[in-house]
Amino acid sequence: MKKSTKRLLTLTAAAVAGIYAYNRFVDSNATRKNLLKIDDGHYYKWKEGNIFYTRQGKGTPLLLVHDTDSRSSGEEWSKLNKKLAKSHTVYTIDLLGCGRSDKPSIQYTNYMYVQIITAFVKDVIKDTPDVAATNLSAAPVLMTSALDKDLFNKIILINPVSLQQLAQVPDKTSKFKQDIINLPIIGTFIYNKLMTPLKIDFVFRKKYISRSQLISTKVEDTYYESAHTGHSKGKYLYSSILSNFININISHAIQKLDKPVYIIASTEIKNNLDVINNYHTLNSNFDVIHLANAKLYPQLEIPEKTASIINKLLTK
Repeated sequence: MKKSTKRLLTLTAAAVAGIYAYNRFVDSNATRKNLLKIDDGHYYKWKEGNIFYTRQGKGTPLLLVHDTDSRSSGEEWSKLNKKLAKSHTVYTIDLLGCGRSDKPSIQYTNYMYVQIITAFVKDVIKDTPDVAATNLSAAPVLMTSALDKDLFNKIILINPVSLQQLAQVPDKTSKFKQDIINLPIIGTFIYNKLMTPLKIDFVFRKKYISRSQLISTKVEDTYYESAHTGHSKGKYLYSSILSNFININISHAIQKLDKPVYIIASTEIKNNLDVINNYHTLNSNFDVIHLANAKLYPQLEIPEKTASIINKLLTK
């Protein structure tokens, strides 16, 4: 073997070993605070993996569905649970690929989440709940209701994702990105570098919360832990989102809905009013509630006001 070839192989092996060591460090560091508690929760066994959920309170059932994001979990609703549980039986769920739920190496799609939500309501709640969902999770909730009109009572959407984003479909470039992220060592390394505490803090300041002084270090740490729990296998959901496989055109589903749907729209999000107007154009029965002093997650930024709005909508 030539010396140059031998040296190249040695350097490659060293680089791979270093990347592997970094991935292992992220595994242990991200979860060391153990913020994603499971003591007060349960697991629902679904065909593709176990799904974590919590149940608290008494009254009419309410299902809370967090944003479809590998950083997210049911903790998105942690500041509202007790407030809503005073008059409702509140169920929070960690979607497959997120938080404390299993994170199988599969293709994540909108219809898969439709199946999960439908099965969870029928097998666990065993009643007709109201439902609240955030951003990208608005799509599977609306599709679920369109496919089974008797599954939900009222639907509340918090800053639903734009219909233009949902219309984006996979192509060769996006599929290539997915293939790279899904690689065992290199892909995990790239995902870990995209989900550092610094980058999560940037997303909170740029997208999630409008006033930086309200950003909680503990909440950011929880999102960091969620992104990496399960040996960073949240990358499979992330790659499905990155490659647009999670998207689906929900225009027809919106048009056919004939049940109460309320949209809570934060005015601090750029172009959000145009996004919401597109939903309202397709179905004029959708009621819109504008919310100031908040960005994507008002349930984290102004929980008292958000809980008050949700309670009022549910008692209409």
